[in-house]
Amino acid sequence: MAVVSGLVGFVVVVFSLVMVVLVPLFEAQACFPLLYPQLLVDLNHYYSEQYDDYLTIKRPGFFVGLAWVDLLFLWPLSIANVYGILARKPWVNTTTLMAGVSSLTAMGAVMGEVLNNYTEIEALLILLERYVPNIGFSFSAILYSFLPSISSWWGVQL
Repeated sequence: MAVVSGLVGFVVVVFSLVMVVLVPLFEAQACFPLLYPQLLVDLNHYYSEQYDDYLTIKRPGFFVGLAWVDLLFLWPLSIANVYGILARKPWVNTTTLMAGVSSLTAMGAVMGEVLNNYTEIEALLILLERYVPNIGFSFSAILYSFLPSISSWWGVQL
């Protein structure tokens, strides 16, 4: 059980570290498009055009709303998750549960949009290529929140 908890905790920490970097640098461009240096704007446009990402090109209203949720809610939770897991804080189960549920809920809206705007094969490929890692993080974070603390198996109260 300790191996499972450690592996799931590793997945949550890695994804949370990615979110700590990506949310303020790229996703927040949907919220504050004029505040970013040209290099980051060009990098975001390159990604949008290279991968034909409909959501970052058109920026529908719900996507901008999800970017706000990520910036104001998921980004601070990701910072707290990294700190809480690495420092083995007792409250980390709550923050990982909140981050996992928030991310999974957002992915439901994104998957609905992708399924409505592409053919079945294109939608399946897009979902597998871009959004399965995010769904995997969501389930890992939810699972981690229900696993017992790693420190309890070592007999050490931290």
